[in-house]
Amino acid sequence: MTTISALARRSISLWVEELALQDVLFFVYLGVVMALLASQSLGAERPEHAAGLIAYHALLAVLGGSAIALRAWRRNAITIFIRWWYPVLLFTLCFEAVGRMIHMMQPGLIDARLVEADQWLFGEVLTPVLQGYARPWLTEIMYIFYSSYYFLIPGVGLALYVQGTSGQQGQPQLAFRKYLLTVSLTFWVCYVHFLFTPAGGPVFWPAYPGPVFDLTGGPVTALEQWVFQHGTIVGGAFPSSHVAVAFVCAVFAIRFAVVPWLVVPLSIGLAISTVYAGYHYGVDVLYGVIVGAAVTLMAEGLSRMAARVGAVGSQSTAMPRPALLRRGF
Repeated sequence: MTTISALARRSISLWVEELALQDVLFFVYLGVVMALLASQSLGAERPEHAAGLIAYHALLAVLGGSAIALRAWRRNAITIFIRWWYPVLLFTLCFEAVGRMIHMMQPGLIDARLVEADQWLFGEVLTPVLQGYARPWLTEIMYIFYSSYYFLIPGVGLALYVQGTSGQQGQPQLAFRKYLLTVSLTFWVCYVHFLFTPAGGPVFWPAYPGPVFDLTGGPVTALEQWVFQHGTIVGGAFPSSHVAVAFVCAVFAIRFAVVPWLVVPLSIGLAISTVYAGYHYGVDVLYGVIVGAAVTLMAEGLSRMAARVGAVGSQSTAMPRPALLRRGF
């Protein structure tokens, strides 16, 4: 029993030492969602399948924790990659779960207010204006921009990741760790935000004051429309997580010279395409930029705070400390 207990303590110690700030924020996100599910389950309007959703998010925590443990117990190129990229692999699973509980905090969609905000801010709703220029070739270009979202996150991330490792622990370079921290936090903020401000977008709002056309283009248009029909959730439009994350990608592309001449135009085109296709209101896009900028500043502040705490802690204790306190995050 003593040997088993010592092994368990050693395993836990290795796991804790491996924790980084992005991991803590991942578990905080899951904890917040599970707490909301548990609290709402006690009320009159209980979320459907609340217990199953709590178990689902607990399973996501186990998957994330396992990726960290794998890296702590066996260090090679594969485990390092899995350990740092696991949030990217789980973003879609978290997003789909949000769709199952989108009305947990807000029973209806807030689209009527977003339409009013569009009209107040821009003088009119924007999708009919943009679709007034619709041509098959233009639609194909717009959907190419929209589809670039799937490549921006891994593209910028891999460019930073392949720069190599730093330190004896074989950690990715600081630029990559900051990037993944900021992208992850952007998604977690948007997902929680959706629960309090569910919005469908023009394509899902019956009272939208203007036509939303069934656009035709080329093969990219057809493929992306199929993905949207089978993979989207009704309620995850405000803010636009696509635009928020694209903003983060553009900032890091400029900051660390990751083909900004390509990433920045793609990010701008993506923002326009979300309105052109009828997936978002203009205010969704504008607010997505604000969220992306705010989270970028927040992530930078959190990493600096963790670095300061780690510097103080390294002078006051010889006990093993989590990675986020040993290297900033």
